[in-house]
Amino acid sequence: MERFTSFDFGLSGLAALFHEDWIHVGRVEEVVYSYLSVGEASVADEAQQKEAAALERDVVDLAGSSLNDGRIEMLFSMSTSWNYRFQGDEKGRVLLGRISRACRRWQAMYGCVPVEADAAWSSQAVVNEVCDVVGETSLQIPEEFRRYFGSEVTELRDALDACARSASADLAFRLLLRIHVANFIPVEHSAWVRYEGIASQLALGEDLLSSLEFLLPDTGPRSN
Repeated sequence: MERFTSFDFGLSGLAALFHEDWIHVGRVEEVVYSYLSVGEASVADEAQQKEAAALERDVVDLAGSSLNDGRIEMLFSMSTSWNYRFQGDEKGRVLLGRISRACRRWQAMYGCVPVEADAAWSSQAVVNEVCDVVGETSLQIPEEFRRYFGSEVTELRDALDACARSASADLAFRLLLRIHVANFIPVEHSAWVRYEGIASQLALGEDLLSSLEFLLPDTGPRSN
């Protein structure tokens, strides 16, 4: 079964919109609507409806997982290159609730379709593979990002592992890739080979994985 898109999607895809100027878009809800935008059209096509369904599923899975709010906050903030900061009384599940409600309002206006699903994507074999790669991949956070990262890398690994086991291995893997890109964390060749294998098992598109190519050691970061 093929995915509806070859690019990133769901919560990990949404995180990319929380760049350094996201606040000019508006509140979290406005960022969600921008992400799901139908432009000038009065109706949404099936791919847009599937995107909304995937985002809603990610949020529901993560909110219902064993992760505490602090770990949810860490995963989301790292996925946004720390451009989204939790302040005051806001907690991880409060943010997920805002995203979920925005999704449901969008779906009420533009239509709702079943989320794409394949038994292979949630198999124990895939869960084990994602957890193994999370535990074994070198995650060397560049020094310029360490000022934001108050916890040990082991806590990041534990959060991704818990996400894979109690929420979704699919989401955990996509968050891992997003965290690489957002924080310019190098990808070793051995990890790249394993990432390709997992991406294939999860039927993730080639454009998603190719977004990490600039982090491979023989290319270095590309300039914008």
